[in-house]
Amino acid sequence: MPRDGTTALAAAHRYWSWLEDGMNLIAAAAIFFLMFVGVFQIVGRTVFNTAIYGYIDYMEQASALFAFLGISYAQRVGAHIRMDLLLRGFSLRFLWTMELFAVLVAMLAITTLIDSTFQNFLRAYELGDSTIDIKLPVWPTKLLVPFVLAVLWIRLALQAADYLRLIRDPEAPPIAVPVIETIEVQAQNEIQEALGREEKSAGEKQP
Repeated sequence: MPRDGTTALAAAHRYWSWLEDGMNLIAAAAIFFLMFVGVFQIVGRTVFNTAIYGYIDYMEQASALFAFLGISYAQRVGAHIRMDLLLRGFSLRFLWTMELFAVLVAMLAITTLIDSTFQNFLRAYELGDSTIDIKLPVWPTKLLVPFVLAVLWIRLALQAADYLRLIRDPEAPPIAVPVIETIEVQAQNEIQEALGREEKSAGEKQP
């Protein structure tokens, strides 16, 4: 194994990605389920004059699935909104250093949030807190939040380790961090995507 731990980092990134992918799939399934139930609720109330008992309570609890489960996945692929325009043009080492700083700040904030959200879960569990309408217990949803944040914290730790490796060797290929595409690469990808769509359309029109 290399001295810089590249193999171990790549393995940890790969295994953790499986967990993130699974959580993201659950979030996507939750969105589909909520849309289906919402349509059923509207049709039921409009056509059959009936409704799902406790619909609002179920929606409130289930919404936490798609609101939180995809956070770590988004961090891994860089799907969140980034403000990297000012960093373009600087050296790679400076870029990786700024990325590391941002990740460390995020880890500090997430650490605080994990503690506070876990305390919220404990209070809800000990007090038997429930929803207003059908008295669903809310502690499972509140426990989900610190769990997801803990998964995100590990993702940030993997990225911090990779940024440290990249600072030592700026030309090394990134492993556990999203790759920032230059404007030229982004434009080229958009051109290729547009050309691919045109070729597909032309092929469909041919007899």
